[in-house]
Amino acid sequence: MQKLPEPLTDWALHATFRVIEVTSSTKFTTLINATGTSVMLEPFDHPGMRVIHQGMQQPLAIVGTSPNGSSSVFVVLPGLDGKNETISLESESHNGCFVHSGLRSRRGVKLSCKIGSDATFNQEASFIAKRGISKYNPISFVAKGVNRNFLLEPLFAFRDESYTVCFNIKG
Repeated sequence: MQKLPEPLTDWALHATFRVIEVTSSTKFTTLINATGTSVMLEPFDHPGMRVIHQGMQQPLAIVGTSPNGSSSVFVVLPGLDGKNETISLESESHNGCFVHSGLRSRRGVKLSCKIGSDATFNQEASFIAKRGISKYNPISFVAKGVNRNFLLEPLFAFRDESYTVCFNIKG
Protein backbone atom coordinates (compact mmCIF):
# COMPACT_ATOMS: atom_id res chain seq x y z
CA MET A 1 0.00 0.00 0.00
CA GLN A 2 2.96 2.17 -0.78
CA LYS A 3 4.65 3.11 -4.01
CA LEU A 4 5.80 0.22 -6.24
CA PRO A 5 8.86 -1.47 -4.71
CA GLU A 6 12.26 -0.89 -6.28
CA PRO A 7 13.96 -3.84 -8.04
CA LEU A 8 16.60 -5.82 -6.13
CA THR A 9 14.97 -5.24 -2.76
CA ASP A 10 12.86 -7.54 -0.58
CA TRP A 11 9.92 -5.12 -0.53
CA ALA A 12 7.93 -7.15 -3.10
CA LEU A 13 7.16 -9.64 -0.32
CA HIS A 14 5.77 -6.85 1.86
CA ALA A 15 3.77 -5.23 -0.93
CA THR A 16 1.77 -8.28 -2.05
CA PHE A 17 -1.43 -9.61 -0.48
CA ARG A 18 -3.56 -12.65 -1.16
CA VAL A 19 -7.24 -11.70 -1.35
CA ILE A 20 -9.53 -14.13 0.46
CA GLU A 21 -13.16 -13.86 -0.57
CA VAL A 22 -15.59 -13.96 2.37
CA THR A 23 -18.80 -13.84 0.35
CA SER A 24 -18.54 -16.60 -2.23
CA SER A 25 -21.63 -15.72 -4.25
CA THR A 26 -19.62 -14.61 -7.29
CA LYS A 27 -16.11 -15.33 -8.47
CA PHE A 28 -13.98 -12.45 -9.65
CA THR A 29 -10.77 -12.36 -11.65
CA THR A 30 -9.57 -8.91 -10.59
CA LEU A 31 -10.37 -6.63 -7.68
CA ILE A 32 -11.82 -4.11 -10.12
CA ASN A 33 -14.55 -6.72 -10.86
CA ALA A 34 -15.09 -7.46 -7.16
CA THR A 35 -17.22 -4.43 -6.32
CA GLY A 36 -19.40 -5.17 -3.30
CA THR A 37 -17.44 -8.30 -2.36
CA SER A 38 -16.31 -8.79 1.23
CA VAL A 39 -12.65 -9.81 1.41
CA MET A 40 -9.83 -10.40 3.86
CA LEU A 41 -6.18 -9.63 3.10
CA GLU A 42 -3.40 -12.11 3.80
CA PRO A 43 0.13 -10.63 3.58
CA PHE A 44 2.24 -12.70 1.18
CA ASP A 45 5.12 -12.86 3.67
CA HIS A 46 2.85 -13.80 6.62
CA PRO A 47 0.82 -16.82 5.42
CA GLY A 48 -2.20 -17.67 7.54
CA MET A 49 -2.33 -14.21 9.07
CA ARG A 50 -4.76 -11.36 8.32
CA VAL A 51 -4.67 -7.59 8.03
CA ILE A 52 -7.04 -6.06 10.59
CA HIS A 53 -8.03 -2.58 11.62
CA GLN A 54 -7.83 -1.60 15.26
CA GLY A 55 -10.52 1.05 15.13
CA MET A 56 -10.84 4.52 13.67
CA GLN A 57 -7.63 6.50 13.18
CA GLN A 58 -5.58 3.51 14.35
CA PRO A 59 -2.90 1.79 12.24
CA LEU A 60 -3.67 -1.50 10.54
CA ALA A 61 -2.08 -4.59 12.08
CA ILE A 62 -1.28 -8.17 11.13
CA VAL A 63 -2.61 -10.89 13.41
CA GLY A 64 -2.89 -14.67 13.34
CA THR A 65 -6.51 -14.80 14.41
CA SER A 66 -8.69 -11.75 14.57
CA PRO A 67 -10.15 -11.11 18.04
CA ASN A 68 -13.15 -9.52 16.34
CA GLY A 69 -13.80 -11.31 13.03
CA SER A 70 -15.31 -8.28 11.34
CA SER A 71 -12.16 -6.18 11.91
CA SER A 72 -10.43 -8.24 9.21
CA VAL A 73 -13.22 -7.94 6.62
CA PHE A 74 -13.25 -5.15 4.05
CA VAL A 75 -15.73 -4.44 1.27
CA VAL A 76 -14.24 -3.72 -2.16
CA LEU A 77 -15.71 -0.54 -3.67
CA PRO A 78 -14.88 1.51 -6.77
CA GLY A 79 -12.04 3.93 -5.99
CA LEU A 80 -13.20 7.03 -4.14
CA ASP A 81 -10.97 9.08 -6.44
CA GLY A 82 -13.27 8.19 -9.37
CA LYS A 83 -10.57 6.54 -11.50
CA ASN A 84 -11.45 3.32 -13.35
CA GLU A 85 -8.36 1.37 -12.25
CA THR A 86 -8.66 2.03 -8.51
CA ILE A 87 -10.52 0.44 -5.62
CA SER A 88 -11.26 1.48 -2.05
CA LEU A 89 -11.55 -0.86 0.92
CA GLU A 90 -14.34 0.00 3.35
CA SER A 91 -14.42 -1.60 6.79
CA GLU A 92 -17.35 -3.99 7.07
CA SER A 93 -17.76 -3.14 10.76
CA HIS A 94 -17.37 0.67 10.42
CA ASN A 95 -19.47 2.03 7.54
CA GLY A 96 -17.90 5.06 5.87
CA CYS A 97 -14.41 4.20 7.17
CA PHE A 98 -11.77 3.19 4.64
CA VAL A 99 -8.22 1.87 4.50
CA HIS A 100 -6.25 5.10 4.14
CA SER A 101 -2.63 5.23 2.91
CA GLY A 102 -1.56 8.33 4.82
CA LEU A 103 1.09 9.06 2.16
CA ARG A 104 0.77 12.82 2.49
CA SER A 105 0.53 12.88 6.28
CA ARG A 106 3.26 10.17 6.56
CA ARG A 107 1.36 8.57 9.42
CA GLY A 108 1.13 5.13 7.83
CA VAL A 109 -1.76 2.99 6.70
CA LYS A 110 -4.79 3.26 9.00
CA LEU A 111 -8.57 3.18 9.07
CA SER A 112 -10.00 6.66 8.49
CA CYS A 113 -13.58 7.82 8.19
CA LYS A 114 -14.77 9.94 5.32
CA ILE A 115 -16.22 13.31 6.29
CA GLY A 116 -17.63 15.35 3.41
CA SER A 117 -16.00 15.32 -0.01
CA ASP A 118 -12.28 15.77 0.62
CA ALA A 119 -10.33 15.14 -2.61
CA THR A 120 -7.12 14.37 -0.69
CA PHE A 121 -8.91 11.79 1.46
CA ASN A 122 -10.47 10.21 -1.65
CA GLN A 123 -7.06 9.94 -3.32
CA GLU A 124 -5.36 8.44 -0.25
CA ALA A 125 -8.19 5.91 0.22
CA SER A 126 -7.91 4.69 -3.39
CA PHE A 127 -5.49 1.99 -4.48
CA ILE A 128 -4.53 0.65 -7.89
CA ALA A 129 -5.68 -2.96 -8.12
CA LYS A 130 -3.23 -5.08 -10.07
CA ARG A 131 -1.67 -8.53 -10.05
CA GLY A 132 0.75 -9.03 -7.18
CA ILE A 133 4.47 -8.50 -7.61
CA SER A 134 5.24 -11.85 -5.99
CA LYS A 135 3.36 -15.10 -6.41
CA TYR A 136 3.41 -18.50 -4.78
CA ASN A 137 5.76 -21.00 -6.40
CA PRO A 138 3.95 -24.30 -7.18
CA ILE A 139 6.22 -26.22 -4.79
CA SER A 140 6.20 -23.65 -1.99
CA PHE A 141 4.84 -24.58 1.42
CA VAL A 142 4.16 -23.00 4.79
CA ALA A 143 6.23 -23.81 7.86
CA LYS A 144 4.24 -23.20 11.04
CA GLY A 145 6.17 -21.31 13.70
CA VAL A 146 5.32 -20.52 17.31
CA ASN A 147 4.40 -16.86 16.69
CA ARG A 148 3.93 -16.80 12.91
CA ASN A 149 4.08 -18.93 9.79
CA PHE A 150 6.82 -18.76 7.17
CA LEU A 151 6.59 -19.24 3.43
CA LEU A 152 9.31 -21.59 2.14
CA GLU A 153 10.14 -21.58 -1.55
CA PRO A 154 12.91 -22.90 -3.81
CA LEU A 155 15.98 -20.63 -3.75
CA PHE A 156 15.95 -20.15 -7.52
CA ALA A 157 12.40 -18.80 -7.33
CA PHE A 158 13.66 -15.53 -5.84
CA ARG A 159 14.69 -12.67 -8.02
CA ASP A 160 14.49 -9.50 -5.95
CA GLU A 161 14.17 -10.85 -2.44
CA SER A 162 17.06 -11.37 -0.04
CA TYR A 163 17.42 -14.75 1.63
CA THR A 164 19.71 -16.78 3.86
CA VAL A 165 21.13 -20.11 2.77
CA CYS A 166 21.67 -22.71 5.51
CA PHE A 167 23.72 -25.87 5.02
CA ASN A 168 23.78 -28.96 7.20
CA ILE A 169 27.53 -29.62 7.65
CA LYS A 170 27.21 -32.30 10.34
CA GLY A 171 26.52 -35.00 7.71
